[in-house]
Amino acid sequence: MSGMTRSDLAYKQIKDWLQNSKTKPGEIISSYRISQTLNLSRTPVTAALKKLEHEGFIEIIPQVGCSIRQPNSDEAREDFLIRAVLEGFACEIATERYSQADLDRLKSIYQESILASREQDSIHYAKCNKEFHQTISNLSGNRRLIEIVNRFWENLTYQFVGNTFVYERNQVSLEEHGAILEAIEKRDAQVARRLMESHLRRCTEDFCAAIGNNGPSNP
Repeated sequence: MSGMTRSDLAYKQIKDWLQNSKTKPGEIISSYRISQTLNLSRTPVTAALKKLEHEGFIEIIPQVGCSIRQPNSDEAREDFLIRAVLEGFACEIATERYSQADLDRLKSIYQESILASREQDSIHYAKCNKEFHQTISNLSGNRRLIEIVNRFWENLTYQFVGNTFVYERNQVSLEEHGAILEAIEKRDAQVARRLMESHLRRCTEDFCAAIGNNGPSNP
């Protein structure tokens, strides 16, 4: 934590807290409550909340508090489609350079996700799903590509809606992940890329339909 300002520390702690809470989009969160929960003064908390608002994750409501932004279906479609292309490319590179230990790790994550699905553990399944995708991206070894992909996974707005959506789609995703894993094991880079991109394109439409049914998009 050396070199971090109090507002930087507040930003990190608030983001971590929000990611691990059960807060839902549209729910009002008191900045005073956040200060108490994190044992921080209002000044760094306010600065951190303004940064999160600037990044598009929350909306500050004067004299009330803040709320998590409801995902906008148009924005989500754009983001997901960009992610599909990037993760497809990352999957292609990863397929050409992984080690046996890397493959064993990926298989382990996949088996863990199957178990979580069978046990109907939606939170653990969502964690495995994220780890499966991020592990493949990380195996590309492309630092800039990994950084851009990880930004999507850190997006609070999608995380709050995403866990439920990911679990509801788990049977379809498990089949698609299995096909991706098989292509990677065969070192068929082009097929692995196509399957990953196709998987995420289908996720895009399903996710946008899901948030569209949960309420109107933000203007």
